[in-house]
Amino acid sequence: MKAPNHAGNAIVIPAFNEQATLRDVVLRTLPFCSLVIVIDDGSADQTAAVVADLPVLLLRNAANRGKAASLWRGMQAALQLGAQAVITLDADGQHDPADIPRFRALAEAHPGYIITGSRLADRAAFPPKRYYANKIANFWISWAAGYAIEDSQCGFRLYPADLLKRLQSSLDTSKSFVLESEILIRAAQQGYASLPLPIAAVYAENARPSHFRGVADIALITRMVAWSLVSRGFYPLGLYRGVLRPGFRRWRLHTVGFDGWAMFLLSNLILLATAGISALPLCRSVYLTAKSAPCRAQSLGWGIVLGMRLRRGAIPRDYALRLDRALAMLVSNRHSRVLILGGETSEGSPSEAEAGRNYLLARGIASDRVLPEDSSLYTLENLRQARQLLRNLGASETALISNRYHLARAGTIARGLRMALTPCAADDRLALNVRTLGRLLQEAYLLHWYHVGRMWSYWTHNEKLIHRIS
Repeated sequence: MKAPNHAGNAIVIPAFNEQATLRDVVLRTLPFCSLVIVIDDGSADQTAAVVADLPVLLLRNAANRGKAASLWRGMQAALQLGAQAVITLDADGQHDPADIPRFRALAEAHPGYIITGSRLADRAAFPPKRYYANKIANFWISWAAGYAIEDSQCGFRLYPADLLKRLQSSLDTSKSFVLESEILIRAAQQGYASLPLPIAAVYAENARPSHFRGVADIALITRMVAWSLVSRGFYPLGLYRGVLRPGFRRWRLHTVGFDGWAMFLLSNLILLATAGISALPLCRSVYLTAKSAPCRAQSLGWGIVLGMRLRRGAIPRDYALRLDRALAMLVSNRHSRVLILGGETSEGSPSEAEAGRNYLLARGIASDRVLPEDSSLYTLENLRQARQLLRNLGASETALISNRYHLARAGTIARGLRMALTPCAADDRLALNVRTLGRLLQEAYLLHWYHVGRMWSYWTHNEKLIHRIS
C-alpha cells in the first residue's frame, strides 16, 4: 500500500495488547498520512506483529510504561522527523480515522490551537460511568486551564508542533492517563487553547475492557489539577473563565441576579474551606427524600409540574416521567388541574411549560385543565410564580411533582416560600446508578447554595434577598 504524502503531519498511535484492532485502525489511517508512528507499549500479545508489514514507524517499549510515556515517545519521534502537527488516536477502534481530514481542516482554520475530539454530545453511546467521570474531569481541568473544555479525556487530538516543543521539559510522563489532561493545562499557561471537534462515541459491545481506570485515573488527574491550582493560589480567574462564566451563559445565571451570584461564590468558598463536609447533611437529606417520597397525588385538586430543559426541542426522559405522573393524576381525578412551570431555555424551541402542555394535550387532556407558566427559568423563580398563580386561582391541596432526586431541593424552596405542597415523585422508585448518584450530588450542591444564601440574608438583614427567598 502506498499512502499519499501529507507533508507536515504525523499520526501517533500508542498500543498495548491491541492485536485485535490495531491493524484495522492503521489500515484506515494510512490513506490520510504518510507518517504513521505506532508505539507498542510492552504488549504481551502480537500487537507489533500485526503491523510489522505495514509502512509505519514501529517503536517498541521493552516493558509496559503506560500511555503517557508511549504517547510522548511517539510525539518526540514525530518532531524529530519534522512534523508540524501531531495527531494522536487510540488503537482500540474508538476513534474513526476518517475524521482526520476534519481535524486538519479545523486546525488550518484556527492555527495555533489544539483540536480535541468531543464525544459528550453523543451521550446515548457513552457508558454512564465514563460519561460522569469525564464530566468531573472537565470541571477541574477547565478551572485549571482557565477556559471551558468540552471533552478533556478524548485521546483523538491534533497538537501544533510548536506547542509540543515548548512543553518538552514541563510534563510528567510517568502517569498513564494524566499526560493528556496536563497538556491542556500547561498549554493554556503557554497561551495555547483548544477547540472541540464533535466526533462519534464508539464503544463496541465486544471491545476489550478499557485501560482507563475510572476512579484511580480520575483521582490521579484530580491530584495533578489540585496541585496546579494550589500552586497558583487556586486560580480564581480560571474558575470564573473556565467554569462560572460558561455556566452563566448556559444556565442563564444572569436571571439569578447579583445577590444570587454572590451567594453562589460564597457557597463554593465554604465548600472549599470545609473540604465538602458542609454539604454532607444535605447529601443525606436529598438521598432520604428521594428514597422515601410518595408517588400518589390522585386525591389532590392541583399539581405543580416543574419543567426541565428541552433537548433539541424534545422532552427529555426525566421530564416525561413528571408529565406522566401528572397525566395519571388528571385521568384518575377529573376535577384536578395542573400548572406546568418553565420558560424558554433552548433557543428556537418552545418553552418548557408549553412543551409539557402539548405533551398532555396530545394524550387527550382538555386544554382548560393544563395551565402553562413560562416566564420563569429556575426552581426558585418557578415556585414564586406558581405561588402567586395558585393564590389567584384559590387553589389548595397541591402536589409538587418532580423526579425523586429533585424533590428535596424543590420542597425546601417551597417551604421557604411558605407553600404547603405535597411531594409527589415522578418515578416509582429510586434507581441507584451512576447517573442518579450524579443527580443527587448536584442537587445537594445546589441546595447548599440555597441554604448559604438564606442564612446570609438573615445574618446581614438583606431585605431584598429575604423578600426574594421567602
